[in-house]
Amino acid sequence: MNLSILRQNQPTRRAVFIAGHLLALLLLYFLLVDPIRRLLESRAEELQQRQATLSRYESVAGQEAAVKAFAAQVAESNARGELIAGEGEGLVSANLQARLKALAEAANATVRQIQPLPVKNLRGTSLVGFRLDVNAPIDSMHALARALESETPLLLVTSASIRGQTAFWGPAQPAQPTEASLDAQFDVYGGSLSKDHS
Repeated sequence: MNLSILRQNQPTRRAVFIAGHLLALLLLYFLLVDPIRRLLESRAEELQQRQATLSRYESVAGQEAAVKAFAAQVAESNARGELIAGEGEGLVSANLQARLKALAEAANATVRQIQPLPVKNLRGTSLVGFRLDVNAPIDSMHALARALESETPLLLVTSASIRGQTAFWGPAQPAQPTEASLDAQFDVYGGSLSKDHS
């Protein structure tokens, strides 16, 4: 009986027909079109991320010439012996400490103390340092200062203080000829290739 009423009522039939087709279209959209749209959006986002990654890689590849020039410069410095040899910071420190002791002994200076200084970084080069306290006659102190400035590996003296020794207690004894002695303190740094650039 309801079907017969529906067949006789033309506007109701149209409304049911339109509602049925709208429902079918909505189902088709949610089951087929929307998943495809979401998939395309996610692929577009992935593509944008990959394009950003590609542009970063191209930027890094653009610096290849600068990196090769830096590597050549480091290799040249190492070939000339300007950097202190060593696999790690501890070995470089030990090599620098041994080098400072050897220079002091070669100059006939007495090493009183060697203290490590904080590591400094300068353009990819780690600078390892020590404070060297020595006592020596004037000529030996001059020889040590020259050796610190001119020997390889390259050493940087960032601070130096030199003091003469004088007798504070008792009268001076001119009868005993003694050579004037100096106390000195040098802050010395040596370069080594940083692990980040090796």
